[in-house]
Amino acid sequence: MATVKFYLRTKLDKLAPVYLRMTDTGGVNFIVKTPFKMVPAYWNAKKQTCKDNILDTEIFTKEDAKKIEDRFTELKDKILYESFELKGPVTLEWLNETVNKYFNKDAPKVETLRQYIDRFYNEAKAGTRLASAGNTKRRYAYETLRSLKGTKLSFEMFEDETGRKSNFNDITIDWYNDFLAFYYKRGCGANYIGKHIKNLKTIMRQAREEGLHNNTEIERRSFKALSEPSESIYLTEKEVAAMYAKDLSDNAVYAKVRDVFLCGVYTAQRYSDYSRINKDMIKEEDGVRYIELIQQKTGEKCLIPMRPELETILSRYDYTLPKTFEQKINFNIKEVGKLCDIKEGIVTETFKSGMKVKKTTPKYKLIKTHTARRTGCTLMYLAGVQPIDIMKVSGHKTEREFLKYIKVGKKETAMNLARHPYFLGNPLSVAK
Repeated sequence: MATVKFYLRTKLDKLAPVYLRMTDTGGVNFIVKTPFKMVPAYWNAKKQTCKDNILDTEIFTKEDAKKIEDRFTELKDKILYESFELKGPVTLEWLNETVNKYFNKDAPKVETLRQYIDRFYNEAKAGTRLASAGNTKRRYAYETLRSLKGTKLSFEMFEDETGRKSNFNDITIDWYNDFLAFYYKRGCGANYIGKHIKNLKTIMRQAREEGLHNNTEIERRSFKALSEPSESIYLTEKEVAAMYAKDLSDNAVYAKVRDVFLCGVYTAQRYSDYSRINKDMIKEEDGVRYIELIQQKTGEKCLIPMRPELETILSRYDYTLPKTFEQKINFNIKEVGKLCDIKEGIVTETFKSGMKVKKTTPKYKLIKTHTARRTGCTLMYLAGVQPIDIMKVSGHKTEREFLKYIKVGKKETAMNLARHPYFLGNPLSVAK
């Protein structure tokens, strides 16, 4: 059974618009703004109307309250009756039209998907739209904002170059296949396309929750965010030591990039977190120095012991890392890796136009900001630090997630196990 409810979106002490939410028989919500306005302090959320015994003010009176209450009942009855008589499903356009006819107003233009994606990104960037993080809400992380911007631009390019105007209800399996074909033809890989499909599904779900459409095509199993294994490398202890020891005094840019990158290795954090380390994060207790930071992406508090190399690097900058751009780090750290002779050939597999392609790439060309975090986690694991302890430093939620993240192959595992007491001939393991 369809329902109609009224609610306010703010608790500020001023006249606020009243919103109408209609839930159809399938459980889909549609939300429209009504011309009604009232003071939030006078609103009874449970009864969806004005409180009893309100006091007259300059901006709102008892008479206003009575008029609103009467109009609420009348409008609700009208919507429910006309939806019962409606031939076809309830849509946002129909609800807008019905509400505006009631108030003898022209129906406003309904927001398009392209406009909504643009608004979604801008609100996320401004911090007026928050991301869910467990049971809380927080601002979108830098990496997520960058990804959303890419999705916005990719959607616009697809529309502009194909000449199609894709609205909410146009996002179907056929649209999905056309989107894939469009970007495969341009040589894009599965991970690139999959990232934008994943973001689009998030945006579509948000829009559906806001009552802008009732399209559920994105929930079909075939409407999936593609992915392929990517060659995510880590640096060995020897390679990290070589980078740390490299004399870069003749190139200030390379020296700064190297230092910021190594802070990522020694803290096992994301770039958005290790790049903003400052003296306020440095703590000391019982002679133990550590870094305390709140991860931007997850809101997780991480306490990171201060390794001597990390202490040395931070002291160069008075314990506040210099500001730099991630793109600048990604470009220059490859050159630093080349200078440090990190040239092992890495076989990589990619998909171009839907076809698998193999090639061998020098290791230094694959180094990027996130390599630092993966390196830090992997080296701690190979050093024998328990996964549960590493996770408290890195912020990973589950051991399964963590073990998938680190880059430890069969050879590294065998070499590591060879140093275990069992394989060294622990006397307790020898039968008497």
